[in-house]
Amino acid sequence: MNRKTLTITTLGIIIAFSAILIYYTQPQSLDTEIDYGDITIEQAKLLIESKPSLIILDVRRQDEYDIGHIERAIIIPLDELEDRLDELSKNDELLVYCRTGNRSSSAVTILKANEFTKIFNMKDGITGWIQAGYPTL
Repeated sequence: MNRKTLTITTLGIIIAFSAILIYYTQPQSLDTEIDYGDITIEQAKLLIESKPSLIILDVRRQDEYDIGHIERAIIIPLDELEDRLDELSKNDELLVYCRTGNRSSSAVTILKANEFTKIFNMKDGITGWIQAGYPTL
């Protein structure tokens, strides 16, 4: 292999590596479709940033909510959810969370049983949100 061929090959490898590096270090696109169901804290953050109409539903108790909650979150404690379903629209996309993901999973079951279909469950709850360094009010 001569010097010119080696230089072109090396340059090609550098360009390919740079393209891969750029692709994988870019933040996830806001246009990325996230499937309904359990989602990560990072996916929840992307949804909140990219979907202003997203309903953020906190199913913790009022005292927990008062300590800190996600901006724009509305509170309907899990033990009140079935009686307050009329406050939500079945056409809305809902992001449900609690402290660690247990109550939000129960809330998702209740919502699905009542014909809500556009539901995201933030599986690590507000605890994971805070650990990720995201803000609360």
